[in-house]
Amino acid sequence: MNGSGSDDAAATTRTWTEAHQAAFARATGDVNPMHMDARMARRTLAGERAVHGVHAALWALDACADAHPLDRLATLQMRFERFVLVGDRTVLTVHEADARQLRLSVAVDGVRTLTIQATFAAERAPGQAVEVAPVAIPAEPVARDPAALTGLAGAFALPDPAAIAALAPRLARALGPGRVAALGGLSTLVGMFVPGLHSILSKIDVTVTEGGTGSRLGYAVKRFQPMLQSVTLDAVGPGLVARVEGFVRPRPVEQESLRDLAALVEPGAFAAVSALIVGGSRGLGAATAKLIAAGGGAVCITYASGAEEAEAIAREIRDAGGRCQVLRYDAAEPAAAQLAALAMRPSQLYHFATPRIFRQKRAPFEPACLDEMMRVYNTAFYELSQFCLERGDAVAAFYPSTSAIDEAPRDTLEYVMAKIAGETLAATLARTLPNLRTVIERLPRVKTDQTATIFPVPAAAPSALMLPIIRRMSAAA
Repeated sequence: MNGSGSDDAAATTRTWTEAHQAAFARATGDVNPMHMDARMARRTLAGERAVHGVHAALWALDACADAHPLDRLATLQMRFERFVLVGDRTVLTVHEADARQLRLSVAVDGVRTLTIQATFAAERAPGQAVEVAPVAIPAEPVARDPAALTGLAGAFALPDPAAIAALAPRLARALGPGRVAALGGLSTLVGMFVPGLHSILSKIDVTVTEGGTGSRLGYAVKRFQPMLQSVTLDAVGPGLVARVEGFVRPRPVEQESLRDLAALVEPGAFAAVSALIVGGSRGLGAATAKLIAAGGGAVCITYASGAEEAEAIAREIRDAGGRCQVLRYDAAEPAAAQLAALAMRPSQLYHFATPRIFRQKRAPFEPACLDEMMRVYNTAFYELSQFCLERGDAVAAFYPSTSAIDEAPRDTLEYVMAKIAGETLAATLARTLPNLRTVIERLPRVKTDQTATIFPVPAAAPSALMLPIIRRMSAAA
């Protein structure tokens, strides 16, 4: 069996839908917002809602259950290598299979996301009982302090196994519904209990044991490594024991408050400024809007998908007596029609629109990725500059470039190429378009949700970078 040549092609490919997400969440109780809340998922490392890794693994095993002796499953190793996102099409490939073992992988667009190795045996290890009294699965994931993870232990009641057995019926017939429910419970363990809200699942090693009955999953944290933010747990459930590894993922970056930023700005310093801030709902754009508003300027912030975040920024500015308009703008579409309701004559333009920078790639260079980057970082900047010039007498436009041009981080080739082209474009426009002045700055890594990583990396606060630039933009040409 393989992902492209099997007679049963439907069994070896799947496009993940809303229905899949909801069904697994109901069956397991794992409603971590990384999987279920589009707005919250934008602020995680996945950038969009991620498919539950255990769900992808159960689907893959279920597809293999009729062709391979999973009724004799003895051990199972699962490695979750990359995110599968809602809407992705996964392809299952069996690499090796005989009477003793099974090795398979799941990929999206040729990029491996999950590997599974299984061994088979005639006999199984004896089962273990869970002695700890179980608690109910909470309605929302627990937000753990990483400092309190060491030594943490407990147990929780598993949902009725019938629901998850319905999602993997062939696997449930081979292993028993109780064991499948326990496998699903490992997702719940990480996503809802430990680490809980801010979590990423990395590895699961399972030993299948005699007896697949019971209705609780017990767990104990065996090791927490603060430097790596990694957590290792032992788990015991119906018909299995498991070693589970995951990470404490970075929490969403807290926006700098207008009250704090106002202390950095002289009253009235930007009173003459009317600024169109593209991508102003968070990060650099939000900090720029608050700084200008704190200095008495008028701002219009745009968003592509974060409407609630943009409105929250606007309320904060208005509640402090400032002026802020909010418009939806997608840099992938022409600017003029989207910004027709702009109420100001902009004297400044800040272009912070960005696609996802750090992404899963299947090749060192992807032309489609470059096309997307060029549209956002170049074509959109040109259209916005023209639009602002048509609305105002003179415009200062900020083009945020990147120190990645010099550093060349892994998997950012298209981003770097587009930013180099953007620097050339911005400089050329300033020479050729009357009344347009451009400020180009190669910014270092900034502390935002876009640049967050599991392992801490130094990053600058948005306000510390933007305040000197806003002053340059506001100075006489």
